[in-house]
Amino acid sequence: MKRFLGRIGRSLVRFSLKHWAGALILLLLLLAALTGYQMWHLGPVMALALFPQLMICLILIGAVVAVRRAIRAIATKDWVQSGVAQGRTVLKTTVEEAKGTLASLGTDVKRDLERFVGGAAEASAADPPVRCPRCGRVSRPGARFCEGCGAALYIPCPRCGCAMRADARFCMACGAALGRMG
Repeated sequence: MKRFLGRIGRSLVRFSLKHWAGALILLLLLLAALTGYQMWHLGPVMALALFPQLMICLILIGAVVAVRRAIRAIATKDWVQSGVAQGRTVLKTTVEEAKGTLASLGTDVKRDLERFVGGAAEASAADPPVRCPRCGRVSRPGARFCEGCGAALYIPCPRCGCAMRADARFCMACGAALGRMG
């Protein structure tokens, strides 16, 4: 029985130390309830003598609640500030990693584009996609023949030799009529 009561006592002490404000409020509420009971039981004349004790208990309860809220506000503010600082650090690290990843991705895409188009990355910026005059399929920029039907997309100008789109009616370099009505 002594061990059992000892465990309960230790548990109550541990609880009181961990939740000191709640334990103090509970103790003050019990004291206020006991004072209120005495005031009711002893009558109105004795109640006036116990009234200051009841008011002290109630004021102390209010003070404990206010102190507990202030401590929580300070602790919460510190937690929020440390969380914001950690968040900024993580965000800065992530942004730096993303910049590096995007830079390497841009380099990879440019390399793959040059390899895919066949080294015509510079020409693709100047040459818009061409529609095949025979089948109407849109080809990639820089292509000389249609991928769908194999028709020539560019033909040489008879006067200056400039490569012209197959559906062009006049040469863009010399203005010569290409002889098509197209």
